[in-house]
Amino acid sequence: MTLGIVVGDAEDTIIQAQREPFSYYKKELKNCLDLKIKQYNANTFQGINEICRTHDSDIIFLFPSWRESLGEDSIAIAENIVKHLKIDYPKRKLVFIDPFAQTSTNFFKLLPYVDYFLKRQCYKNLSEYQNSFIGGSSFTDYLATNYNLDFSQWYVGSELPKDHINKIMPGWNLGTTKKFKKSLFKKPLFGFNKNKKTIDIFCRMSLGDSSKNEWYTKYRIMAIEALNSLSNYKIVTSAKDRNNLVSRRQYESELKSSRIVFSPFGWGENCWRDFEAVCCDSLLIKPSMSHIVTSPSIFRENETYVPVKWDFSDLKEKSRYYLEKPNEAKRIIENAKETYKNYFIKKDFLKKIEMLIKE
Repeated sequence: MTLGIVVGDAEDTIIQAQREPFSYYKKELKNCLDLKIKQYNANTFQGINEICRTHDSDIIFLFPSWRESLGEDSIAIAENIVKHLKIDYPKRKLVFIDPFAQTSTNFFKLLPYVDYFLKRQCYKNLSEYQNSFIGGSSFTDYLATNYNLDFSQWYVGSELPKDHINKIMPGWNLGTTKKFKKSLFKKPLFGFNKNKKTIDIFCRMSLGDSSKNEWYTKYRIMAIEALNSLSNYKIVTSAKDRNNLVSRRQYESELKSSRIVFSPFGWGENCWRDFEAVCCDSLLIKPSMSHIVTSPSIFRENETYVPVKWDFSDLKEKSRYYLEKPNEAKRIIENAKETYKNYFIKKDFLKKIEMLIKE
């Protein structure tokens, strides 16, 4: 029997989503992979270190908070702890699940001391990690270069130890959360939709801290302005003044009643809304995801989602096309639902864990 520990942040909702498969697949992990999992909560690297040193295991899945990387001192502490966990327990496998939504991360200094470095999403071409991007990622670099957005006070990235680049791989994203899995096979997400599809395009989203006017806010306002240029359609978007936030109940009601869900990038490329759209039988339109790999993947261009350019210049054209051709939209919606369901039917999470424990 292989003993495994899942340890890390207990408060971040996205980390919680990524930890959930260890719970709902607990029996399969034990019966099919001979892997017994125990989960522990620790919101700091010191706490993670203590648990790892006081509990026997053959493999450790580390889920730290992104907040543990704020400042050089914090990174040094993290690096020292993970380094000595590997030195003191050389036979243990260390699987690091990066907490950053971005393709980039502040934690690459840990690469020499872990066996695998899993990203929620990573570049399809790993050599991209060797580039010096403004803001840390290809997306932020694009915004800085094309729109002169200011990233002087904002950076998520770290130098890559080149000899360890092949440890970086896609793990699993927040699409693995239990509520999405259940909605695909049993209970509709957000309940049954009595009103059917009465909204043409949905784009409610956070615009960031109202006291700041940072790149995140400016980019998303660009998305709203692009949508608002469409006429003769019922569109719901966030208010640009950020003072008109809707309730969670209204958000859910509107999303499940929408023909199209437009989901621009946020801190990272994929988000909750992408999977909500598929679960609610809406057509997902979002900036092209062709540069990344992620799992579950619902991002096959023009097959499971509709890609638009990062500057939204073709958003109006593509939105109108699929609103006027419902059968084309239906084909993509059904493909996305089937693709998403197949992730669970084929037990791809278990296959990933099997690879991690056996290679």
